[in-house]
Amino acid sequence: MTIELKNVYVIFEKGTDLEKVALEDVSLSFSTTERILLVGNTGSGKTTLIYLLDLLLKPSFGTILYDGTNPFENAYNFRRRVGVAFQIPERQFFNESVREEIIYAAKNFGVPYFEDNLKFLIKRVGLKDEVLEKSPFKLSGGEQRKVAIASILVHKPEFLIFDEPTAGLDLKGVLSIRDILKSFKDENKGFLIATHEPEIFRDICEREIRLESGKIIYDRNI
Repeated sequence: MTIELKNVYVIFEKGTDLEKVALEDVSLSFSTTERILLVGNTGSGKTTLIYLLDLLLKPSFGTILYDGTNPFENAYNFRRRVGVAFQIPERQFFNESVREEIIYAAKNFGVPYFEDNLKFLIKRVGLKDEVLEKSPFKLSGGEQRKVAIASILVHKPEFLIFDEPTAGLDLKGVLSIRDILKSFKDENKGFLIATHEPEIFRDICEREIRLESGKIIYDRNI
């Protein structure tokens, strides 16, 4: 799948004293087979761009195309093809156990699931089976990130997006998450990593895009 943004603006509180331009004249194109590093400090527009790519937000001006078509006309279908793990994973959680959380994600996209699937996903992200019975809200930050990743893998999206996947983690947690993301590269999976710590992931990506104050400062191959 090819994703294109053409002269996209996102303006919050437009026409008021609180008006804020979150993205300004953003144009880019990429394939969902690429591995992209999205770099920028807090407030640069990274999360706003991710919300656009996940079709949770529409541009104030400009155009988004998925395979040359308007994705908002069939948002459900296109959202099945993209999995997003947000910076604060507990905001993605709705259920009282990790098991129910992953099952919820499967049901949401009409994907059949089996006990073996759940155990495979949990193992895939470096957790043990017993975590399935635990509350996702009572896990450590690193464990929550891994559960969030497992829950977006259940419907087998073709492209993965990670918003600040190592924020707030200690060194052990950072290295564990990095290992998971590196394994996706080894499997030729396409992904985008939004981070203000690019040095952690630069060697597992091939393209780097920097945002500052809502504008693309550069877009280059690594």
